[in-house]
Order: sequence, then structure tokens, then C-alpha cells
Amino acid sequence: MTDARDSDAPMSLILIHRVISRSLEVGTRYTETFAREGYPDAATGAGFALYLQMLAGTLHVHHSAEDAIAFPFLRPRLPDLPFDALTAEHEQMTDILEEMAPSLEQLHGEAGEGPVLTAAHGALTRLALIWPGHIDVEETDISVKKLQVVASAEEIAGWLQEMGRHRPEGAPPDPVLLPFILYNLSAEDRAIMAQQMPPAVSQELVPIVWKEQWAPMVPFLLD
Repeated sequence: MTDARDSDAPMSLILIHRVISRSLEVGTRYTETFAREGYPDAATGAGFALYLQMLAGTLHVHHSAEDAIAFPFLRPRLPDLPFDALTAEHEQMTDILEEMAPSLEQLHGEAGEGPVLTAAHGALTRLALIWPGHIDVEETDISVKKLQVVASAEEIAGWLQEMGRHRPEGAPPDPVLLPFILYNLSAEDRAIMAQQMPPAVSQELVPIVWKEQWAPMVPFLLD
């Protein structure tokens, strides 16, 4: 995987990739652990079920934004990018998410969910095999320096803002989705991501107004 310090990709792209990379690792690890050992308690199990739902939802939102907004913007400007291969990988991951959906619907944090967790673990493992190479291509080839030659600063900013606002059908609600994104990032990265949101989101809505809705996921999030 490309070291983001060496990448010239837009920072918002790098950050959402970090969110998904971490949550895939967390999801894969705990589906295996909980399938083998059971949940420590019902609240932890319910929080983990919500965490997995947000992981699937974040992948859905991100890939939908790339397909609907990013790739149409980039194709005429950076025609050498392997768009067909990237789209094919999106389709592969979408198929896996669709296969995993029934498992996620059956997870409630209750006893006896081992077989369902094992099925979810298998799906997450398959996603994790595709993901690193997929984002390596994007973070290597979607270069700010290249874009600045073929698009104005206003065009680039508008494209990134549209990506951030994108909510396709089936997207998770913001009161759970946005905290999931913020708290799967380190404190330093979280501060950068928060700067791309309205101040009220990170200063009032997430920590206060929405807290009860996303609090069950806290055991799996970063401080």
C-alpha cells in the first residue's frame, strides 16, 4: 500500500481510505474473536453489529461517490488512469457487500451468532484482499499535481465538496456515519477531516446531539 506521506492524492481521499482500512482490520479481527469466544456482553455485541453496518455503509457511500462523481470528473482530465479496472473492483466489492448484507441483518449482539459472525468474517476477509491494491492505484495515480495542470483550483475544490456531500440511496444516517468516519481516524487525521465539515458537526452535533446514537460503537473506535 502506498505510504500516504509519499502520496500526492487529495487528502480527503487519503483520509476516507484510512477510515475504511482501519475498520476493515477491526471488523475482520473482531468477527473472528467473537465467533470463537462469543460477545463479552450484549451491549458490546450490539455496538459491534452497528460498527459493521457503518463499515458496509461507508464503503457503499465512498464507491458510489467515486462512480457517480469522481470518475466522470477525472476521466477526461486524467485519461490514463485505469478506470475500468477500478470500476470492476468496485463491482467485486459491491457483490461481497450484498452477500454480507443478510449476515449484518442477523447480528444483534445476542448469544448464538457465531455462524453469522463467521460468514461476515469471510466476506470481510475477501474485501480486505482487494482493498489495499485498489487504494494503492488511486493514491498513486490521482495526483493533485497532475490535476492542477488540467483543472482549476475551484473545479478541484468543487469536485471534492460534491464527493463529501454525496449520499446515495441506502446510505447510513449522518448521526452515525459521520462519527464512524471521524473516530476511525487518529486525533491528528480527525482534526483534518473535521475541517472539511461544517463546524457545528464536529463541535456540537457529533459530541453532543448525536452522541447517544453512535455511542454503542465506542469500544471499537479511537479516542
